[in-house]
Amino acid sequence: MWSFYSSRVFVILVVIANVSATLPFGNRNGESVLSSGLGAGGRRNNPRLPVSPEAYMSSHFYFYGITIQPEIIIYRGYPVELHTVLTEDGYLLGIHRIPYGRTAISRQKGPKRPVFLQHGLLNSDADWLINPTDRALAFILADRGYDVWLGNARGNAYSKRHVKLDVNEEEFWDFSWDEIGRYDIPACINYVLRKTGSRKLTYIGHSMGTAVFWVAMITNPELNNKIEVMMALAPAASVANVKSFVRLSAAFVDPIESFLRLIRTRAFLPNTGIHRRIREVFCERTLKEATLCRNLIFLIAGADPHNFNITALPVISGHNPSGTSVRTVSQFAKSFNLGQTFTRYDYGPQGNFEHYGQGVPPEYDLNLVTAPVYLFWGENDLLTTPEDVAWLASKLPNLKASIRVDYPLFNHWDFLWSVNVNELLYNRLLTLLPPPYYTETSHNIALPINVTRIARG
Repeated sequence: MWSFYSSRVFVILVVIANVSATLPFGNRNGESVLSSGLGAGGRRNNPRLPVSPEAYMSSHFYFYGITIQPEIIIYRGYPVELHTVLTEDGYLLGIHRIPYGRTAISRQKGPKRPVFLQHGLLNSDADWLINPTDRALAFILADRGYDVWLGNARGNAYSKRHVKLDVNEEEFWDFSWDEIGRYDIPACINYVLRKTGSRKLTYIGHSMGTAVFWVAMITNPELNNKIEVMMALAPAASVANVKSFVRLSAAFVDPIESFLRLIRTRAFLPNTGIHRRIREVFCERTLKEATLCRNLIFLIAGADPHNFNITALPVISGHNPSGTSVRTVSQFAKSFNLGQTFTRYDYGPQGNFEHYGQGVPPEYDLNLVTAPVYLFWGENDLLTTPEDVAWLASKLPNLKASIRVDYPLFNHWDFLWSVNVNELLYNRLLTLLPPPYYTETSHNIALPINVTRIARG
């Protein structure tokens, strides 16, 4: 039933994208690499896209429950470690470590500073790896000498395990980003610090990866002292000013959520089965199909045709979306309805009384986020808008800077996949990070301790 429903939704969105081809998203013929011939097999005005093996790779994959290889990272020529983090409420999160890069400086002896990267809504750690190696933040940091850790939130393709619950049980999917922030992020931070022997780490989040950071710092205030610096890309808290057309669904979020519960939908847009096949058919074969899907991305996140490599669309589509719970998605729609605020999940008046003892969901006190924070935002981001970022900036007590990316078309996904992301963002971000290696005068190293492969945060 859900496969039928979701496939119809996708077709409707593609139709919208087809109509949007007439909108000012740039000239299709402006993609010079395409006009020069992307490969044989398509009509002259609709060439086939090049086939990238990375579209079918994963950060890691399982064979009869055993993790085999972190394919993308190894394919790019980097070392990698697989780790499993146990949360307080029993979820088993698959996270990855790139201990050093391909440069000589990254192989120097001495203790390194750990950097933890957390993905956004419906994504996975693959998003930090998709761009070409010299423009993918995880690889850039590793080559600079940092000890890079990549997080995966419960419910995505790499974190679908629990000590007691089966992934097909409804209870497994009974979470929102409240639980991701309260349990997943603290467990990962504490695990990384124990594993590395460091007292602090640098946290870099994108979109929901920033929202769950605020929740983690507020619900576990002792964590603030474990953050050397937090870099928030497309920072999310209040979403009252979302400009994307997805805001239109907010008015119907309750009946939609009820309907999905009625048809026993558990995972929302997982990267499996028919969902993956639909994207392959509609987005990954020819230039025309890729252009339609690109336009859909632009409708959701903001149009920036000259900063988007359309030949990368099959790889992007191959890893996105990566799935989450229905509640996690609906929480953003409910937050839009609540206006300029940052609250816990809204169960409705009766449900709120049952969970919180009051008719409205309680607000998160952003004044409790005392870790040093830098905000980076794009003027053309339709999801985390400049107005909402300004509201967030006014609430953070230890804000170091709120930085607008100096390019008027910079959108929500440009933080990850922009052609010019180094010049527009990463070069500036890197200057604000602490150095990758600790010096003799550093006081941020704890005594080495033994940790198990699976650790409770």
